[in-house]
Amino acid sequence: MINILLPTDFSENANSAADFIFDLFDPKKVKLTVVHAVTPPRSTPGMMIDLGELMIKDADKDLAEEKKRIALKFLDIASIETKSKLGYLKDVLPSLCSAYRTDIMVMGTKGENSLSSKILGSNTENIIREGTVPILAVPLTYTINDTPRICIASSKDEVPNAEALKHISDNLKNMGKAQMSVLNVLTSTDEKSLKSIPFNGLQVAVEVEIASDPEKGIIQHLEKHETDLLVVTHRHNSRIDYLFQRSTTKKLAGKMDVPLLIFLS
Repeated sequence: MINILLPTDFSENANSAADFIFDLFDPKKVKLTVVHAVTPPRSTPGMMIDLGELMIKDADKDLAEEKKRIALKFLDIASIETKSKLGYLKDVLPSLCSAYRTDIMVMGTKGENSLSSKILGSNTENIIREGTVPILAVPLTYTINDTPRICIASSKDEVPNAEALKHISDNLKNMGKAQMSVLNVLTSTDEKSLKSIPFNGLQVAVEVEIASDPEKGIIQHLEKHETDLLVVTHRHNSRIDYLFQRSTTKKLAGKMDVPLLIFLS
């Protein structure tokens, strides 16, 4: 069973992310919590009504409608809950993730045709940089294949976040059909890479791209290989992250349009 937290603003992007969850994961193994953060209203002296309370009530009504939509569309879902909370999204998410024992957070992305405007300069950037659980960023228009192809970007001779990734992969809708590979980006042909890496009782093939930096290698790989999910790692408190240095992220996210699973470390 996997606990998924879905922040929503009731937009098309959020609805698309909700639907994508059940393209990727087995509904019978999903415990979904749909949450909405109500931005605190400005109050003025002498105000007779609590605007925050009214906004929470309105949010609860919208959440009930979204719960109904999801439950009717995905009848096999294990469970679905909703929660509204007064506060800014990035501030309320840590307590919600803890309360619902979240394994993964799913967020719809904004932008004309890529992840760039959502990953950088948005709620998602702050959540990535301050988050505590893996985040799945989903483009507005994306349909996953029946045989999901999952690419894990790694700078080491191992699958990063292996235990958490195993838990996620064990709950995939087409777990037995999923095709996993590890991508190593090397700077020259003189560098060596393993042919395969052990993961979840199997040997996962290692694919290599030669490029001057990680994001160029990843983009090259995505151009040559159809990919349903790219897995990367964001390292907190590091001046030079493997992928998520701010400038690197901007270049990468601006040129790709596939679902992005971000592990935080």
